[in-house]
Order: sequence, then structure tokens, then C-alpha cells
Amino acid sequence: MLDNEATPAQEEFFYGHIEKCMVCFAHYNVEKQIRQLLKTKLNNKDVPFALADEIRRKIVS
Repeated sequence: MLDNEATPAQEEFFYGHIEKCMVCFAHYNVEKQIRQLLKTKLNNKDVPFALADEIRRKIVS
């Protein structure tokens, strides 16, 4: 659900279930909030070529 990989039938089942199950509802909301927080805090930044090359060499060794 959090990765938007569920089929429409799976989504329908899931949302029907969490309307009745507070444990699953709470767990889903915690996971959703963690993902949203991480998205706001993580940035894609270019890595200097020298650093990337050094990491590649260490992995191969």
C-alpha cells in the first residue's frame, strides 16, 4: 500500500480492514508518517566523481 503497488482489489480489502482494525490502522499511519518524514529530510545530491570512484574501488577489492 505504501509503495502504491497494490491492485484495486487489494486496496479495497486493505482500506475496508483498517476501518475496523485499530491496530492495523495505527501501524499503517505510523509507517506512512515515517515515509513522509524521510522524504522531506532526504535529498538527492551529486556525488563527486573522485569519491564515487574510490567507493567503487573499495567494493571491487
